[in-house]
Amino acid sequence: MRGVLLCGASLAAMAPWPALGIVVSREQFDTPAEAFALFGGVTLLPLMLLMLVKVPVGVVYAIIVLVWAGAAIAPAVWLRRRLTTWWAIVGLVAAQSAFSLVQAAAAAMLILGKGV
Repeated sequence: MRGVLLCGASLAAMAPWPALGIVVSREQFDTPAEAFALFGGVTLLPLMLLMLVKVPVGVVYAIIVLVWAGAAIAPAVWLRRRLTTWWAIVGLVAAQSAFSLVQAAAAAMLILGKGV
């Protein structure tokens, strides 16, 4: 039960940043699918190499979402027994929130930059 609560807290800490990015930059999207980029802006940079070999965009977006979900769920599952203090849990959730913020900010810059 503790692992489920920790995963829920992780998702709750990470979800607001992409959601805020979608609300703020929605008018800049060429297609609604670009919203997936806000879940993985930093991840998108190395994935651009896949786009050079004609990998479908849907596959790239799926990889982005898998990395984002993995960052939310994997640490909570792997570290749930080691996280014995309240401060350790707060530190993990804060690090995950910062990761999500950086991902969303990088994607927002890419989306805004394509219009320049």
